[in-house]
Amino acid sequence: MRVLVVDDDPVGLDLRRMALEACGHQVTTAKDAESARGCLAATPEAVIMDLRMPRPEDGLALLRELHETVPGARVVVFSGFTEDLEGHAERAFASEILSKPARTERLLDALAAR
Repeated sequence: MRVLVVDDDPVGLDLRRMALEACGHQVTTAKDAESARGCLAATPEAVIMDLRMPRPEDGLALLRELHETVPGARVVVFSGFTEDLEGHAERAFASEILSKPARTERLLDALAAR
């Protein structure tokens, strides 16, 4: 599966990339919402993204863009601040929301769920 991972935490970004690649996924990484926009031409099948990059508005804007640009992609929001989605229409654009920290197995299950 082609997976785009977006996070402004370089250590977390690298750990998730390695775990996903070890499971056979083709992984592209982006350090922020702006960098992620440049990766959308590759049409990821799934996106794992942080919400605060560094502001919640950055993640909300990216969720809207993902919904418009790659509507078939599975979007997993993986954030330490999941409450930032409460009351926002963008909540509906996320296939699943996981709180950090979460086990790698849980993240892989979220990707596999359809």
